[in-house]
Amino acid sequence: MAEINPAISLAATESLVLGREEVYKATDKVWSCHKVTDIVNGIELRLSNMAGGYPFDFAGKRWNSSEQLYLCGEFSNGTSRHSGIQTEIFKSTSGYAAKRFVKSKYKKEVRADFGDSFRLNWMLFVVWTKCLGNEDFRRKLLTIPDDVTIVEDTTTDNQGTSEIWGCRNKELRAIRDKMAKDIKSNRPDLSKKEIENLINVETNAVRTHGEWKGQNNMGKILMICRQCIKNGTQPDIDYDLLRSKQIHIFGQKLAF
Repeated sequence: MAEINPAISLAATESLVLGREEVYKATDKVWSCHKVTDIVNGIELRLSNMAGGYPFDFAGKRWNSSEQLYLCGEFSNGTSRHSGIQTEIFKSTSGYAAKRFVKSKYKKEVRADFGDSFRLNWMLFVVWTKCLGNEDFRRKLLTIPDDVTIVEDTTTDNQGTSEIWGCRNKELRAIRDKMAKDIKSNRPDLSKKEIENLINVETNAVRTHGEWKGQNNMGKILMICRQCIKNGTQPDIDYDLLRSKQIHIFGQKLAF
C-alpha cells in the first residue's frame, strides 16, 4: 500500500467538484479517453474502470478491475441475495462482462438509495483503493501531465449516467469519425490491427474542436487521485456518508 500523509493540505484538488456540470473548451490540454487503447502523445490512457491489468486487494479478495468492486457497491445491502449477485460480479471475466451481463440482469435490484452522493463517494473510494493497491496504476496516472484535464468521452454512450461520469463533444466526435472512415478507405495496405492503431493515434491527436459538456466525475476522480498521489494526501471522501450506508461486501459490513 502507498504511504499517505493526511496532514498535507488538499487545496490542490478543491477545484475538482464532484457532481457539478462542467463545460471545457476543447484544447490540446484536454485529453479524452473512450477506449482502454486510447493513446495521446504516446501515452496509452488505460485509465478506465474496465481496464484490466491493475489487480488490487480489498475485503480479502483480489479484484481484477475497479468496475467490479464499484458494481458490488450497487448490490451491498448485506442480504444473501445481494451477496450472491456480488459473487457473480466478482467471478466475471472482466469489468465489461460484469456490467454487461450481471448488472444488466439484476438492475432492478440495485440499492434504492444508490443516489448521486452515494455513488460518487463510493466511486472515489474504489478508484483510490485501486491506486493504493496497484503501483502500475499509480505510475500510469502520474504519466498524465499536471496541466492536462482528463475527460471520459461518453459522447456515444446511451446510458442515463453517461453525462454523470463523462462529457459529450459531438463536434469533435463527428470529426474523429470522419477521420477514421478516411483512414480505412485510404490505407488498404495495412492490416486491421495496424489500421485500428493508426486511427487511435491520429484521431486522438485532434483535440481542439467543440466543447466538452457534462459532469465528468470519472475524469475528476482520476485527477483528484493523481494529485493526491503526487502530494501524499488522501482524497476528500465522505466516510461518514459511506458508513451510514452500511455497505456489505460478501456479507461483511465495511468499517472504513
